[in-house]
Amino acid sequence: MKPTCSSSGPQVGRVTGRHLKWFVPTLVAIAVVFGFYYTTSGAAANYQVEIDKTNNKLHLYKDGELKKTYPVATGRTEELTPEGTFTMVVKINKPGWKNIPGGDPNNPLGEKWMGLSVNGDNGRTYGIHGTNKPESIGTHASSGCVRMKKEDLIELYNTIPEGTPVWIHKGASNGKWSGDPSFAVQPTEGKVKVTVNLANVRTGPSIGAFIIQQEKTGIVLELTGFVKDWYQVKLENGKIGFIHNSTVTKVSGQPSETPTSSFVSKSGTVVTTENVVNIRSNPSLSAPIVQKVKQGTKIALTGENKDWFRVQLTTGYTAYVHKSVAKISAPAPVQKQMVTVTVNLANIRNAPSQKATIIMRVAKGTKLERTGTNGEWFIVKLKDGRTGFIHNSVAK
Repeated sequence: MKPTCSSSGPQVGRVTGRHLKWFVPTLVAIAVVFGFYYTTSGAAANYQVEIDKTNNKLHLYKDGELKKTYPVATGRTEELTPEGTFTMVVKINKPGWKNIPGGDPNNPLGEKWMGLSVNGDNGRTYGIHGTNKPESIGTHASSGCVRMKKEDLIELYNTIPEGTPVWIHKGASNGKWSGDPSFAVQPTEGKVKVTVNLANVRTGPSIGAFIIQQEKTGIVLELTGFVKDWYQVKLENGKIGFIHNSTVTKVSGQPSETPTSSFVSKSGTVVTTENVVNIRSNPSLSAPIVQKVKQGTKIALTGENKDWFRVQLTTGYTAYVHKSVAKISAPAPVQKQMVTVTVNLANIRNAPSQKATIIMRVAKGTKLERTGTNGEWFIVKLKDGRTGFIHNSVAK
């Protein structure tokens, strides 16, 4: 893949072992010798990132709710910053760049690097990082990566864990994360057994992430989530890491008091009825809690059985809520759409044409029920039940 991240100007490079001359083979040793800092993601964290290339904004969501917006810089041209949903797979403190060491004022990557896996790469080509040109923030200035102000970068770096999905698109944000949820860590539980000797457990779901530790054949690990070809596991010391599914076998799955196959499809909305309600990953009271919501929270309904509602969260996940703490919400009354006549006398016709027959004339200020549009015409329902057409130049 063409390297893309750089400071403004002709200098182009990427965060790779080739450019970081001081990389050594053992990533564990790197963390100690050169001060790399990695965070271990918690299973309960559920963050999403949206990057709006048109307005150069980064929106941070938690459990689908918008929490904060940051200004950023994206690619100098539209095609440089990739679009789609990607997983943030590696975090590097004070990344080096070509022959410039991390922390150097001339380093165009700034203080932190959050690498995105684009087309399955290892998170060293595209990323969210700092800049030594803070005046570029808010503009289209990079060769593909996403730049942030130092204080914003550090705040985001300390907030989101490896495995966070990043949705990049052009066009204004509507305040809703609409990326592909399959690029996020989805909660699950059970156990996996290591099937190869010295299997690597990493900080993120990528071979480019740092190795936390190596596990011997036969070791059983607690399963907390999955994303693509990676399992998220909890180690004996409490740390959370990722292990590739080719090096383990699943020895137990999620508990299921009620088979998911017993659900009948249904649409609508459910509303929670208790002060705090647990939304779970499976229809089981012992399944992992995906999130906790307040009384009165409305959630999209996709199915139900005797005891459980199957719902779709704003993040796109399928989850379950017990019927003892939620109920189907009565549909809201349909609000009539009205248009008001704005000229002294307006013609209502039997077709959307100035040559069509006039079926009624109405005075200024008359309100009409709008049932649709046809080009420049409003379709309206008259009091006698007939349908008519009124031009949008004489009503609004």
